[in-house]
Amino acid sequence: MTADDPQMTPADEALLGLLGAALRSTEPVPDHVVAGARAASTWRTIDEELASLVFDSALEASGVRSESTARQLTFRRGDAEIEVMVLDDTSRRVVGQLIPPQSVAVHLTSGDRVDEQRSDRLGRFTFNAVPSGPVRLSVMGTDAKPMMSTEWVLF
Repeated sequence: MTADDPQMTPADEALLGLLGAALRSTEPVPDHVVAGARAASTWRTIDEELASLVFDSALEASGVRSESTARQLTFRRGDAEIEVMVLDDTSRRVVGQLIPPQSVAVHLTSGDRVDEQRSDRLGRFTFNAVPSGPVRLSVMGTDAKPMMSTEWVLF
């Protein structure tokens, strides 16, 4: 139905006039709504970025008692891996390596705290004084966005 339609009644014309006025009088979208929409769009690739836990020495039933306090974990996404060792010595340390090796920023998130270390050219990184509780590692790209993030794991 258009304004020049012969079947249009005066009520239809009034309604179209009101709709047109409403569309012309809209205010700009608030900044916080735009920011929320942009943040929500990052979820479209979440399955591609998530590295799954494929090995956890705490879950392996070896039947052999060990004096070692190191827990070993491996996360994988495609042909990329993050190998991690959690050392409970004087302070909880996380020592890891990226495969394939690359020098990038690695973030360790625990609660509201985010620590950053840079891996060396062999892909090695270390975090010291890691709090107990849920932890997530993220390998950051050159655009400061995560290339790969691990599942949340309890340390």
